Amino acid sequence: MYNIFLSIVATLINSVLFKTINKTKNEVYSVKCISLIHAIISSLGGILHLNDLISFELHNYIICYSIGYIAYDLELYTKIKELKKEQMITYFHHTLFYGGIMYYPYVPKIYSLLIMSEISTIPLNLMWIYKYEGNMRYFKIYSYIFYVSFFIFRILNCNYIIYLIYFLGDYKKMCFITIFTGLNYYWFYLMTKKLIRHMF
Repeated sequence: MYNIFLSIVATLINSVLFKTINKTKNEVYSVKCISLIHAIISSLGGILHLNDLISFELHNYIICYSIGYIAYDLELYTKIKELKKEQMITYFHHTLFYGGIMYYPYVPKIYSLLIMSEISTIPLNLMWIYKYEGNMRYFKIYSYIFYVSFFIFRILNCNYIIYLIYFLGDYKKMCFITIFTGLNYYWFYLMTKKLIRHMF
């Protein structure tokens, strides 16, 4: 279905990026950087394909990059002790992500909509990076951008996808996206609680 060779190459690319960044920064910082790069590339691919600006075949190359990213990121979350607290939720999230990729050949437009949820990962990683670097002004700015983008691309967008799949009559896919949306609702609930706590 997918080009195994390209997926392996993508895994190696992520490995090289991680090791290059890790020469000057710590491991967790490097993980956030390759996550940021992936979020930009994958969400841009979804937007371009959704608007018929790239072909199915070209978008498939970007998806092979995502497969390589998932594989290497899982390895990093398994090895790096500082990421232990995020390990299980990352395994679960990446399993859902991989499941979504497997549906791509059958519903490419739905997948393209779904991968737009990665747009919210961009300010999330920038938020973490600026906090690490001690720039609290930009940390706060990206915190608010993350909250708004999460609501748009992971709550509203995912509910819209459930609506579309319902009318397609594919209840197996609807079950899958409902689990992913439920996870997003849980994260959004925790984020909202934290935001309210900081405001009052």
